[in-house]
Amino acid sequence: MGEEKGLALLAGEPLVSRVARVLDSVADEVVVAVAPGEATRYRQALGDHYAIAEDERPEMGPIQGLITALGTARGEYVLTSPCDTPFLRVEVCRSIVSLSKRRDGAVPRVGQDFEPLHGVYRRLKCLAAFEEALEEGKHKPVDAYPSLDIEYVDDDVIRVLDPHLESFWNLNTPEDLMKAELRLRSMRR
Repeated sequence: MGEEKGLALLAGEPLVSRVARVLDSVADEVVVAVAPGEATRYRQALGDHYAIAEDERPEMGPIQGLITALGTARGEYVLTSPCDTPFLRVEVCRSIVSLSKRRDGAVPRVGQDFEPLHGVYRRLKCLAAFEEALEEGKHKPVDAYPSLDIEYVDDDVIRVLDPHLESFWNLNTPEDLMKAELRLRSMRR
């Protein structure tokens, strides 16, 4: 992206703000896990409404962000989402949350690919499993799934709420950001 992705502007607003607002409408608290040294910039972008926690071990990949979020959050279950998914839908989040109950979590599966950063995790159980995976040199959240009771939410379930699966569209390049601007304009018409 050429800059801190969560702070990239879409329609004049940081990407992280859009995602935080969606999560705030579903969850009791929102924790934003950021790279070391980025807390001040994110607090300036988001204000004091959200908890911001810096990763303790940089360069460990997405599993470290999950560990940071789960270690900071207070609830029994934690809904997660990457900061670069500006079309995340509240209905999708609520559906995944409802499917996680009485399990260790729920994770969308689009085709054969898991979307672990869009999951819901039983905080303490999953925190231990992710930390154990990382200690074993595994850096993908899915590496911890065999030790957990996870509900896999197939894309046909999600498509009822999000037909084009836009909730999972990650913006990774300046070109993606331009496409997202165009998508926003078309949605306003």
